Amino acid sequence: MPKYRKKPIIVEAVKLTRSITVETSNGTMKGLPGDYLITDENGEQYPCDRDQFEADYELVKGQIHLKELFQKSFMFLKTKIYKT
Repeated sequence: MPKYRKKPIIVEAVKLTRSITVETSNGTMKGLPGDYLITDENGEQYPCDRDQFEADYELVKGQIHLKELFQKSFMFLKTKIYKT
């Protein structure tokens, strides 16, 4: 999952593709397509309006995306297995 930085806090976030409802410590919150679902450093999740998110957060550079790394490694191994 990509990581984003809220100056100076780092959170994980994904852009929503459908409407969701999330129970938070502040009550029930609704996220709409295009909004972001944030997971903070305590593990709590909450939706954030796209415009507000993009104003407050920036993508953390130089991070390792494990999912992409595993996919590339699997494809490399798969290619080597078929060639031998």
